[in-house]
Amino acid sequence: MEQLTRVKPVNQLLKTQFIVLLIIVASVFWLYGKELATAVCFGGLISVSNTLLLKWHLLRTAQRAGASPMDNLSGAYRCIVERWVLTIAMFAVGFAVLQFTATGLLLGFVAMQVVLLFGYMKQA
Repeated sequence: MEQLTRVKPVNQLLKTQFIVLLIIVASVFWLYGKELATAVCFGGLISVSNTLLLKWHLLRTAQRAGASPMDNLSGAYRCIVERWVLTIAMFAVGFAVLQFTATGLLLGFVAMQVVLLFGYMKQA
């Protein structure tokens, strides 16, 4: 039961991110075309994948609730490092491999980060 309580705000945040991403991608597709919309979608998915990774770490932390403070702290650091590595790797794939424009990729990423920011502010 505690797992559901911890993950419930993250689930709501993921729903909000998906809805906003869908609206933004549809708008960009309608106004600017498929190429920019694809870049915006990939940029938004970078942020959404970060949120999913955060959810996974929250579930793991709930399973190890009786662990020592040192284990909990190392888990928090691991979550931070994994999220940074994932973000950098996905940006590298977006720029180097898929050759998306910086405008589209960053627009999607920043838009989802703003949703993440307001989602956290709403919870506080």
